[in-house]
Amino acid sequence: MNEKILDKSQLRIGMFVHLDLPWMNHPFLSSSFKIRNQKQLDALRQLVIDQVRIDLDRGDRPPLSGASAEPEPEPLSSTQVQEDLTAALWEEKSQRIRVLKERRSRLNQCAKCYGQKVGFARKLMSHLRSSPAQAAEEAGELVESMVAELTEDLETTVQLVNLKHQDENSYHHAINVVALSLVLGRKLELDRVQLRQLGMGALFHDLGHLKIPTQILLKKGVFADAERKFYEQHPRYGAEIARQIGSLPLGVIEIIAKHHEHLDGSGYPEGVGDKDIGLLTRVVTVVNRYDNLCNGLGAEHGLSPHQAVSRMYSKERQCYDPKVLSTFITNLGVYPPGTVVRLIDERVAVVISINSDDLLKPNVLVYSREVPSEEALILNLIEEGIGIRESLHRSELNPEQVEYLNLSDKLSYYFQSSKGGGGR
Repeated sequence: MNEKILDKSQLRIGMFVHLDLPWMNHPFLSSSFKIRNQKQLDALRQLVIDQVRIDLDRGDRPPLSGASAEPEPEPLSSTQVQEDLTAALWEEKSQRIRVLKERRSRLNQCAKCYGQKVGFARKLMSHLRSSPAQAAEEAGELVESMVAELTEDLETTVQLVNLKHQDENSYHHAINVVALSLVLGRKLELDRVQLRQLGMGALFHDLGHLKIPTQILLKKGVFADAERKFYEQHPRYGAEIARQIGSLPLGVIEIIAKHHEHLDGSGYPEGVGDKDIGLLTRVVTVVNRYDNLCNGLGAEHGLSPHQAVSRMYSKERQCYDPKVLSTFITNLGVYPPGTVVRLIDERVAVVISINSDDLLKPNVLVYSREVPSEEALILNLIEEGIGIRESLHRSELNPEQVEYLNLSDKLSYYFQSSKGGGGR
């Protein structure tokens, strides 16, 4: 690091400073930052320290030799103005802390609701063999409740929830696919009847797994040819079970039967194409693939949300309905919630929500040793004028960063109304 010590009177806009003060002893959101405006410069000169470290490599370059130097800024008109500007920065910092605490509270409520849905899904799946009609009725109630929660506010967003129970993966996956399918269905302006069928199909899409041996379902490596052929029959098995239940609409059965079919005919089990795949199935196909890439157990799994979206768009785009895929990416973002990123200024952060005005600059929660995790910074990258250098895999973080950013081995998604101030 190319550092230099300056008297605070020598500071200028464009310099990158490091404040050797506890985080709560200054009004700035970070102890290391580039001075961007006169307000920050004036507040720096009011600090109780006399000298400040600057990073010459991360600040603006000084004028070339012979060029006219930057003029000394005009002094502030009064001590009262200086105090007012500093107080404004303190208020901004306090507001950020309040927003974070409100977000944590909303996510806790969201996680509790999500856990209830997963438990309900596990219960109704256990009734499938003994009482299929009862299971179908319970599934309808579950989906109806999720449709109601989703449609009560047009500002509905996808919230990120950490998962801890690896043994319940199939139930988490089912709820993930229901939640994201309903969010996507709403964005595609489906009516309530369509949303209900979409949710039912998403919930039961892997019904055929009941006939697949556990050692195949839970295999983490690449399938042998025989295993793959057996596994690829699960949509057909699921449709057979769904027909035997007797009360599921045809639209739901189609989702179960065709959720692995592709528009270009490359899917399975039938290899049907564009004309034979309905809109509801096209929605579940996109969402199911996305969640499998992020959370699945197969050979292709464990991608970050950004990596999953990038793969689907760059390498698999021909498989999906263009409107469905573009709507999905537009509303989940190029860097979906849960993506770990490295910012241009080298800080590590996790995306918590998108900015619809610029999908490349979402809202992020930043890792910082100097800031307590319960008061971690949430930055709007548009407002901060900061870009993302790259997305990171969880394995590239150290344990302290994983703990601070509240990450887990698997991700799930649940929607929550923004009324509180918020997004296989």
